[in-house]
Amino acid sequence: MNTLHSPNCAIYLPAVNTSYVTTVARPLPQGRRFPGGLTPQDLMFWEPNKLWHYRYLLHSIGQYKVGTDPHVAISPVYRTNSTLIGDSGGFQIGKGTLKGITHLKNKQMKADDAVTAWRYESAARDWITNWLTSECDYAMTIDMPLWARAERGVNSPFHLCSGEQLMAMTDQNLRRIDAVSPAHVKWLNVIQGGSQIGDVLAWWDQVKWFRKGGWALAGTAGIAGGLFYMLSVLLLMRDEQAFDAGQDWLHVLGVSTPFWAVALTAIQESLRETNPALTVSFDSSSPFLDGGRYEDVALTPAFGNTAATWAIKKVKAPQQPSYANANCTVPFPHQQSPLGKVLMANDLSVQTGTWKNRQFDALSNALLVNHNVWIYLDAFKQANDIVINRNINRIPTLYLECIDLIKNLFSLKGDWTTELHTNKKLLDKVAPFDHKNFS
Repeated sequence: MNTLHSPNCAIYLPAVNTSYVTTVARPLPQGRRFPGGLTPQDLMFWEPNKLWHYRYLLHSIGQYKVGTDPHVAISPVYRTNSTLIGDSGGFQIGKGTLKGITHLKNKQMKADDAVTAWRYESAARDWITNWLTSECDYAMTIDMPLWARAERGVNSPFHLCSGEQLMAMTDQNLRRIDAVSPAHVKWLNVIQGGSQIGDVLAWWDQVKWFRKGGWALAGTAGIAGGLFYMLSVLLLMRDEQAFDAGQDWLHVLGVSTPFWAVALTAIQESLRETNPALTVSFDSSSPFLDGGRYEDVALTPAFGNTAATWAIKKVKAPQQPSYANANCTVPFPHQQSPLGKVLMANDLSVQTGTWKNRQFDALSNALLVNHNVWIYLDAFKQANDIVINRNINRIPTLYLECIDLIKNLFSLKGDWTTELHTNKKLLDKVAPFDHKNFS
């Protein structure tokens, strides 16, 4: 039984990267210290192992070069006890950094040239679609993100494209998927937003015809729009039967905070009044970046009645030359996770020598990542339990008010816009619009 997730709560999808998969799939190098009784394969949390098992994950095709095969460890042949959501690489396409593309070479291409270049990238589109349809349980559609036009997209090949051009290219991607995808494949149609509410409304009108399993909220249609913007989108979609039977999955891209975990659980509970089979999920790469790139250890939140106590904080992992010997008896100081309880400092610090500026290797980073993913999952479970029990001493008052408001908005039988606008100040205070990246 999976104790890290309740079927009544929104599902967190760890965005597993290629570095982690590659590292934990390899045999343990001869002589390399490792926690007693374990192997690197026990860090594959998405399959049963000696540490802990969690069956949900997200993986992006955008991490690979066009034409290559994603790692076999996440293929259906070896992934028999998990649910994989496949990301189509829209982020890398939008940035123009997808490896192996042949026509989208220039930053800030002329708009018409960028449109033509994408039309010629049929090999990339087919490669993406083939992987999503054959390897994944749910597949995200290929979107041309509106953020390419914002300041954050200044180096995108699509930066000079109009919103209409980006939506037209997305619509063409959908029509290609509609024509070639097997009927059984479950697709999550990506909904994007820009700096104005009209942007997401226009996007929705362009793509809403494609209904083959569910939806994914990105950009300002998702968390970047804040709660006010997101609820506007979801309520509009609900009113247009977007969550009727058959549209059974809603994913929110790029978020992993305890507050959003409980807010999305409230949204799932509300939408299940329309469709009892609906699942809401959310993802991030944060545990992997924390443990891999920054070599940080995630800490369980204190969960008090202030927002600061609901944050997943990080500290530097214990790494120093004195730990890198077989006789070191210093335990890993953060023992909240199953791995943390058996991990020693010298399982992490393994590289010795005068010229070594760090003691960690790739397995050290994978060990940190495994601990961090468990901390994130446990934090979201604790947060949801606190809300379910309405423990007012362990949750900020504004958080509870937002959750109650979400449920009230979805319960209204008539016009919900007045109630939503009346409470905009509350929603913006807790989860505001991201003006920095979407100006």
